[in-house]
Amino acid sequence: MKKSDLTANLSLKVFSVVIAVIIWLLVVNIDNPIITRHFRVPVVVQNEAYIESGGKMCLIQEEQDTTLVSVTGQRKTVENLTAEDITATADLKQIVDMNTDPVMVPISVSCDQISSGNLSASPGNMEIIIEEMMTQEYIINVTQDGQPGKGYEIGTVQANPEKVRITGPSSLIQKIDTVTATVKVDGATSDINATANLQIIDKNQENLSESQMRYLKYDIASPSVNVTVNLWKVRSNISIKADYTGTPAAGYKVDGVTMTPSEVSVAGSDEALNSLNQQGNVIWIPADYVNVSEKREDFETKVNLVDLLPENLKLTTGTAETVIVHADIMPENSQEFTIPTRDIKIEKLSKGLDAVFETDKIDVRVEENGASLSALSTDDIEASINLSDKEEGSYEVPVEIKLPSGYKLLTEVKTEIKISGEADAEE
Repeated sequence: MKKSDLTANLSLKVFSVVIAVIIWLLVVNIDNPIITRHFRVPVVVQNEAYIESGGKMCLIQEEQDTTLVSVTGQRKTVENLTAEDITATADLKQIVDMNTDPVMVPISVSCDQISSGNLSASPGNMEIIIEEMMTQEYIINVTQDGQPGKGYEIGTVQANPEKVRITGPSSLIQKIDTVTATVKVDGATSDINATANLQIIDKNQENLSESQMRYLKYDIASPSVNVTVNLWKVRSNISIKADYTGTPAAGYKVDGVTMTPSEVSVAGSDEALNSLNQQGNVIWIPADYVNVSEKREDFETKVNLVDLLPENLKLTTGTAETVIVHADIMPENSQEFTIPTRDIKIEKLSKGLDAVFETDKIDVRVEENGASLSALSTDDIEASINLSDKEEGSYEVPVEIKLPSGYKLLTEVKTEIKISGEADAEE
């Protein structure tokens, strides 16, 4: 019987198939070889509620929130991958031992195009710290960015809600110092209604980092609040006046009460400014702030003007809050005269020098000594200074006062001058 053509030269045919397979494998591996690539992938934490149900929260160190994933596969597949194609998860339910420090959570990785056996993560575990959950309530402080338009000041500021309750890991909550919301007011000339994001400031007066912020939970829908800013108009040249109470010692009188400063600028609501206008644009210091009882000489008292301002009225930015009230106490039958420094005669100033007064006036106190003060005027008072021994510089010098017969000088008078060369003075 003749052999079948199928079995003829069988060994040769098998050999040919083997050679073909080898050639195919060689071609495939040369054209599409097996390679390994590495991807830095963020780790997604799952089932945080598993920890929080026990009144605790987990903290992840910043360097632990990613892992390096190694991917092995055919080149054409692996080269088309990106980090977004890979998922790395740390399931808190997979914690083996909650009593270690830190607690280790296994990291698992997956990729639709690659089998799990060809994926590996380094590190293979995420280190977490488990802390007690803590809740604290904070007042929301509203701050401004920029300055309102000319003629306006920030009046009232209202955040809605006014406070916020924050929950987070105890170590993080204890770092919080203030909660602020910043609203832009630059150039504004009308009231502002805006939404402002909350900023969490730690005790070093620095903002919490983004990684720290993600652990915080709020009792409001989002970490932002509505802010209303009412702008107040500015009014200048508001006079300050004061009453006084009591009676000076026998033989003395109150010659006057003056304020430093004597005028201030304020900002207020329309209603408050209208009310101030009806009072003559004057802020009065009540009499009980200035008690002259049994006084024999001048005295000063400091008054905090803020305490005296009516509702919806405030001092403008940069205005000093303190007013110094000066009460002039003089003997009866005496009077204070004001003489311009330009009327003071300068004597014996060295040639080549020039003297300039540092103030515009001096006060001269005169007492009756046989003549009536009603007959005395400033034109009757002569004032001079002697600069015979003075060189260039600033000085406080005595003023010589000459009075007509029948009057007596109560106190010495001094003034401040600056002496310079005539060329310097011209400059």
